[in-house]
Amino acid sequence: MYYTDNMQRHSASVGNRLLIYFLIIMLIPLIIFLVFYNFFASRSLSSALEEQAKVLIKSDGMLLEKKMEEYRHTAYTLSTDDRIIASLEDDVLSDSELTAIYNMMYTALTEELKNADVHIVSKSGKVRISSGIFPSEYDTRIQGNEWNRKNIIAEATTIRDLGRQSLIFIGDHRINEDGEQILFSILRNVFASDDTILGYVIIDVYTEAVIPELTNASLFRDVLLVDNTIYQAFSLNHPNSYGSFDRFPFLTDEGIKKYYYHFPSGTFSVIGYIDTDIYKGNSERMFLSATLALMLGALVSVILSVLFSRSISKRVNTLTKNMKYIEEGNLNIYLGETGITEFDELSTSFNTMVTKIIYLIQQRSEEEAKAAEAERKALESQLNPHFIFNTLNTIKALAKLHGESEIYTISLQLGKLLRSSLKNHSSTCLLSESLSLTESYLAIQKIRFSEKLTYSVNTDGVMTDRIITPKLMIQPLVENAVVHGLEPQNGSVHIDINLSIDGDRLHVTVSDNGAGMEMIPAFRDPGLLKDTSHVGLYNIYRRLDLRYKGDFTFNIETESGKGFKVSITIPVEEAENGNTDDGDN
Repeated sequence: MYYTDNMQRHSASVGNRLLIYFLIIMLIPLIIFLVFYNFFASRSLSSALEEQAKVLIKSDGMLLEKKMEEYRHTAYTLSTDDRIIASLEDDVLSDSELTAIYNMMYTALTEELKNADVHIVSKSGKVRISSGIFPSEYDTRIQGNEWNRKNIIAEATTIRDLGRQSLIFIGDHRINEDGEQILFSILRNVFASDDTILGYVIIDVYTEAVIPELTNASLFRDVLLVDNTIYQAFSLNHPNSYGSFDRFPFLTDEGIKKYYYHFPSGTFSVIGYIDTDIYKGNSERMFLSATLALMLGALVSVILSVLFSRSISKRVNTLTKNMKYIEEGNLNIYLGETGITEFDELSTSFNTMVTKIIYLIQQRSEEEAKAAEAERKALESQLNPHFIFNTLNTIKALAKLHGESEIYTISLQLGKLLRSSLKNHSSTCLLSESLSLTESYLAIQKIRFSEKLTYSVNTDGVMTDRIITPKLMIQPLVENAVVHGLEPQNGSVHIDINLSIDGDRLHVTVSDNGAGMEMIPAFRDPGLLKDTSHVGLYNIYRRLDLRYKGDFTFNIETESGKGFKVSITIPVEEAENGNTDDGDN
């Protein structure tokens, strides 16, 4: 009773439980989203940005390196050309020589390298050839300032020992006469045969040659091309920003995450940084928008959950109320359709249950009346078996008194058979009792058939008074031999009953040399005897199967005119203290 009260005290209605479950189901995704975003999504975003930044910086750095190498190779090709060397040695050019040099310069500036100007200038300044407008900065007659580090010629001749190497220079960011901003310049000395410097080949490369092909603008706040020799930088994102490192504070700010690509020569580097505040702001706005959307969805879901749970609980409450009516004994209840398949099935089952209850109540009333009548008749017929048994005893006494031995024997053996059926309602008996019952039956049949029936019982040392077997296992087999082996013919029949034990198995064989039968499929598979007229054989087989669960054999051998044989093998069961009652009544 305490358990029931405790259950009732802590129970909740279906509607409340459904609402709680719905809320839990809705809150779990929101919580998972918040946790995932805070601990994983933001970190994943930072990690993805960092990986992307490394890839982009490397890509842009390699692009710049490739462009510089291509223009450097062009400068080398021009500086070693014999015609250019000859023109600088002579300091005087004919029109044909000048035309040839111009053609060679324009040929060197292929479609891919067209965003550049090529300048050839002698050391004396007398020869000045240019694919565009020759810049005054390269006029060696008037530009000889050794301190001017923005002049590539001054850088190459007075500050660095250039020799036969190329000089790539970003210190000069002037805008030429055509309005093109110079990104970098390449200078290479032109040598005479005696290794004296005759002049210079200079290539000015525009920003348009490189910057449009870069991929960093969408990610980085700024990307710089840095000359590690003169400590100058040029902004690839903002071409108007260039100069010394102090113009780019982020280069020295340890708190800013920077990404590098260093040229193999070590002269140049490409450095970029990401303004993470922008991405964090965007991420936070996305997170806020997603959270608001989830909360709005949760609110709508709560409203719908309340309506839905109430619609379900209403139907459940109706079903519960009607079941209480049934509990009180009111069976005049019928549930209609609800429009929900599951509840309609419950309603149908409920109505069917009520109908069956009414039917069972009526049936029980009828059975109680029939039981009372059966009890009355049973009391009236209870004396009949005893009356028959007593009558047989009277016949036996009279037969003995008048010397009628056959009548006496029949009465005696029939009394044994009747006594066996009256005194023991168990499904098993001692093997000795089974043999005694069989011999009583044979004694009666012996009087009937006289010399036409003979039999033998061989127990082969089996202790029949200690082994139990299913009741009526041997006698029906003997009866089968008499009915089917002896009665259909005029000759005599001999019945053999053989018992033996092999290990823990009991072998029982009943055979005769009577009329026999045609071997039918049911004899090979005794389970098929059910559908034949051999009810007695099937009854034995069925009882053995129920008791031993397949742990037995039941073999039939017969042939028309050559007798009938049944062999049974079952486990040996020994009786305890002579008690064979297995509980079956």
